[in-house]
Amino acid sequence: MSANYDLIVIGNSHAGICAAIEAARLKARVALISQQTLTSSGLNLLDVHVLREIGQFLWQIRQAEQIGIWSSAGSLQTRWLEFTSQWAKGISETIATFYSPAVLSSSGIEVIEGQGEFCRKPKPGFMVNGRYLRSRAYLLATGCRPVIPDIDGLETLSYLTTATLLQKAHFLKPSSSLVIIGADPVGVELAQTLTKAGAQVIIITPAAHLLPNEDIETVHLIQAQLEAEGVRVFTRTSVTQVRQIQEKKWVQAGNQAIETDEILLATGWEPDVSSLNLEAVDLRPNSLGIQVNPKLQTSNPRIYACPGLSDRHYIPHLAVAQAKVALKNALFFPILTMNDHNIPVVIHTNPELARVGLTEHQAVEQYGKDVVILRQAFQTLTRAQIRGETTGFCKFILRRSGKILGAQIVGAQAGEMIGAIALAMQRRLHIQTLAKVVYPSATFAEIISQTAHQWNRLRLERSPGLQDCLEGFFDFRRSQL
Repeated sequence: MSANYDLIVIGNSHAGICAAIEAARLKARVALISQQTLTSSGLNLLDVHVLREIGQFLWQIRQAEQIGIWSSAGSLQTRWLEFTSQWAKGISETIATFYSPAVLSSSGIEVIEGQGEFCRKPKPGFMVNGRYLRSRAYLLATGCRPVIPDIDGLETLSYLTTATLLQKAHFLKPSSSLVIIGADPVGVELAQTLTKAGAQVIIITPAAHLLPNEDIETVHLIQAQLEAEGVRVFTRTSVTQVRQIQEKKWVQAGNQAIETDEILLATGWEPDVSSLNLEAVDLRPNSLGIQVNPKLQTSNPRIYACPGLSDRHYIPHLAVAQAKVALKNALFFPILTMNDHNIPVVIHTNPELARVGLTEHQAVEQYGKDVVILRQAFQTLTRAQIRGETTGFCKFILRRSGKILGAQIVGAQAGEMIGAIALAMQRRLHIQTLAKVVYPSATFAEIISQTAHQWNRLRLERSPGLQDCLEGFFDFRRSQL
């Protein structure tokens, strides 16, 4: 029995759609199975982004009141979550029109609406809507779902997750109290947003600090900013049980019992593959999800995956990058490997945190004393002074040769700037190359060249012979006048 398709993409997450479009462009016969995951895996992060924008807007209104500018923050705040939900829904519907079944079909993709699963007979394949499909290769692109922790009493009461917050927005009222269990990046973003909008937020995490996978210096700044804005952070604290007593929920955190209106789970993400009957194709996920090799193959070499996970943090653009590698390996020969070292990560707090490559701690572990750190504060930027957004810094982690190992930017528009550094790392450019780039003034991007410029200063400071040579040269020049 011959294969029906060159590739079957399972899941219409953003990564899955991109893979299907590219496969059709390469003239492969491709089917896209919706699996009804678009709103539960990829685009749900749109809700978080919209929520952050509205929260920032409300914060700016309250700041305007402090300097005597009239505003109607009180009337806006009573409906802000409802408005945010409507706005996010409208944006989702607009984006969905660009990837509608009609548009995708016109590109040569067979779009199959429905939820299917793998099957063994008559031969290993995929069954959806009563149809038996076979393909040379399959790509799992179902996106991810929130991890639900095993906490005593959690199953007996209602709670929110980072994927359902806006769908259940009617539960939250102005000045509601909220306990966030866990501190994944989305949870940290929501903690700040909801606090700015007037909620009383507590974060509880067993880790020593927020965002344990990030550079410790950047995390300390973000955590200090959140606490200054009113977020209470309980670190090295585990939640042992939760209970509902009358109208209130109670969270047992360490030796403290905390009363709250709502509970939000932010304990990470896992692949949404429970309905696929993976056992039929000898594929068994473990507690960390679907394991793939550098070629993005699962334990079944004909099945590829693009989970987009990094330490249980779901990164949509990582999933897209993985899908591009998996697609070419699936359609042609499995020779390409995935290297996520140069893929940037952005955490949309205020100030933003963006990083690429190694952190300072990771670099020192690998290269020891062969590590050089360049650092520049946002306070030196004219644009930052004009905008009143001077909190933050840019940091490069280098080898003594000038090779860029990593970078972190904490500050306004960090996510917009990190791509230039990621490109430099991908092209293996020397730090001096970034120092020579002329950025327009006055922009936040000047922080990149200002920080990179410190490389020349450090070289001069570490070379007494060169300093003496330069001093002698200018002494000679002056003597000739």
